[in-house]
Amino acid sequence: MTEDKCFIDIFKILMSNGKKSSPRGQEIIELENFNCLFKPYIRFMNFKVRKLNLDYIKKEFLWYLKGDKFDTSICDYASLWQNLVDEDGIINSNYGQYIFGSLNQFENVIKILQKDKDSRRASIIILQPYHLLSEKKDIPCTYAINFRIRNDKLNMTVHMRSQDAIYGLGNDLPTFSFIHEMVFIYLRDTKYDNLQYGDYHHIVDSFHVYKKHYGMVNKIIDGDTYSHIDCPNINNINEVFCLLNQIHRDNLVISLKDHQFLFYDWLLT
Repeated sequence: MTEDKCFIDIFKILMSNGKKSSPRGQEIIELENFNCLFKPYIRFMNFKVRKLNLDYIKKEFLWYLKGDKFDTSICDYASLWQNLVDEDGIINSNYGQYIFGSLNQFENVIKILQKDKDSRRASIIILQPYHLLSEKKDIPCTYAINFRIRNDKLNMTVHMRSQDAIYGLGNDLPTFSFIHEMVFIYLRDTKYDNLQYGDYHHIVDSFHVYKKHYGMVNKIIDGDTYSHIDCPNINNINEVFCLLNQIHRDNLVISLKDHQFLFYDWLLT
């Protein structure tokens, strides 16, 4: 299935089977218990009418990689984040703090799958009880990410409580796909030589589109112009280390002539 058809089919299902609802007084068309599958490297909802901001997607992912729950620098690139900074200075929807932060659930996933190839425990938990038990300005939309190796393929499942089909999916899909690829390369280069990059299963309790975007969705369904975005693959374990440590490749103690970090360079451009 081509990239554009993947997204068009998603929007057709949403608009055909979804029902109207108005959480917090904002009308939406909502599809409950939505699920779909993304093949490797399907990442960018780059329809002309959608006006995908690739520069922002790169900056958001680099922000996540820092894993710093007190880092509010993302507000310089998207003003909506400013309203989500809590009284303690934390943005709860900074997924990096749960994935790459002090708990280092990313590294835990690696250790679990290195120890047991068939494990079902390689999960990263994002939504926490304290988010819901107190009056937070911002509640993460993602419950968890799970990784499994089956038939020598690393598959990933992302389970979300809520997602906006236009800006939510458009920005989240690249991020989760990049993380999937990082885990894949890490495991391939350290443990399982024959490992392949598997499927991304996406599950959302409330998958929806806001009323202001109905026209945009219908234009996409009707065949709006779609452009492919070239994104380099992550090359090897050293590039993963480079991403995890947020350092320039010149500072790595390796021979640069033997290693090309095209993905990391792409993120920085």
